Amino acid sequence: MRCTNARITLILILTVVAAWPGRSAAGETGFTGTVVLGATFPRTGELEYYGLSAFYGANTAVRMINARGGVNGKELVLEWRDNGSDAEQARRDIEELVRDRKVPAVIGPLLSDSAMAVRDTARELGVVILSPMSTIDALPEPDPWVFRSVFSNSAEAVALTRFQQEKFGFRSCAILYDSNHRVGLDMAETFGRTFTEAGGRVTGTHTIRAADGGLDFSAALEEIATTRPDFIFAPMYGVEALSLILALRDRGIDTPVCGNNTWDNEVVFDGAGTRLVGTSFASVLFERAATRQFREFFTAMEAAGMENPDASAACAYDAVMLLAKALETGESAEEIRTGLLAVRNFNLATGRITITPDGDTRKPVLVRMVERQGWRLMPVYAERYDPPTERRSARRGQ
Repeated sequence: MRCTNARITLILILTVVAAWPGRSAAGETGFTGTVVLGATFPRTGELEYYGLSAFYGANTAVRMINARGGVNGKELVLEWRDNGSDAEQARRDIEELVRDRKVPAVIGPLLSDSAMAVRDTARELGVVILSPMSTIDALPEPDPWVFRSVFSNSAEAVALTRFQQEKFGFRSCAILYDSNHRVGLDMAETFGRTFTEAGGRVTGTHTIRAADGGLDFSAALEEIATTRPDFIFAPMYGVEALSLILALRDRGIDTPVCGNNTWDNEVVFDGAGTRLVGTSFASVLFERAATRQFREFFTAMEAAGMENPDASAACAYDAVMLLAKALETGESAEEIRTGLLAVRNFNLATGRITITPDGDTRKPVLVRMVERQGWRLMPVYAERYDPPTERRSARRGQ
């Protein structure tokens, strides 16, 4: 699926969304009205590479829905805001969208820190929030107004623990995380607990910190070189993950590295190149031929100009599909919330999804490994873990 033209793909995305239209434009006719939903993603700031990709995925889903007749005969429209990778701005975006546009639901914020920051706002305003990529365990709560279309840190930790222990027989690991993001701490603690309970041993848990505009891995890498764990688990965003891979390989440390689902991004692949070979990470992306829903997603993204859709594109695409499904119940915020809570075994691009009574998401966790195939880097589908029984399949493919 993925090749070495990642930089070209990113430039294409930047070109297409440079104007960042306030509303998605389907251009369809014959509708009986419109259904306007809000959306707040990071177009700018430190996490813009996730936001641009997610924007692409969400808009592609809107076009597909409208091409099929819309929602209850109405055109689906997204009213866009750029939150600049800032949680407080995301909160203000939601307040503005509800006040000025009267939206009943908002897609976004995209990632965990911002999603956690808007929970109280969602409840106070009575607006449904659907975050495409917030995995933090603390997000769900009783009588939920905030939902997600991705799996949780706990589900991810179980899948990655079993993969490392059962496939490679690994029993020791070091954990590195970026303390600037709450989700890194949550995932580090969750994975460490899960790995230990499964009989593994954590040789050390390390935070990384900013130094002179970059990241300082020195102390952590010195200890890793001494303790020699079987592998390194690094829950961090794309730029930080790239910096870690470069720092490890530049120091001659060839310890295998395991990442979370945010590694599944062009920034990591484009920057690290062949130094990624042998790494593994959680993913929402199937092999292309796996399901009809994934084939539709992948084909639509190719037609839209994104040759190598990543996790954020897929999760945002599915978030739109989820809200369209919930809108069948009704167009008010309460009806959309009721519709989401009724979702059971709904087939989406990233797998069959069920929403629990507290608003959590149960869906497959995939694990992929990076291999070299000729001149290309390929994240090959390795394992699949299905909740609640976590049945595994060993199909392989692109």
